[in-house]
Amino acid sequence: MNMLINAAERSGSMDKTIDYRQALIDEVKELPDEVFPNLLQIIRLFKESILLQSRQAALNLQAEFNQWDRLSDEALLEFEKGLQ
Repeated sequence: MNMLINAAERSGSMDKTIDYRQALIDEVKELPDEVFPNLLQIIRLFKESILLQSRQAALNLQAEFNQWDRLSDEALLEFEKGLQ
């Protein structure tokens, strides 16, 4: 996926964009070979962190939906009791 993102904060111009993937590759090209194992570990930890946050957000959302379902079921039961 080619990600072009507005980079007004870096360029000072609202019409400039930066390809972050290419910018990252350009930065990495300048690094010495001996730092690549550490960089790879940093990238993997970052990726795991992002995935973990996404999973946690999904679990939280599911818990909230479950609570809404329970509350709406309780409200419906109370409403039906009032009709009898």
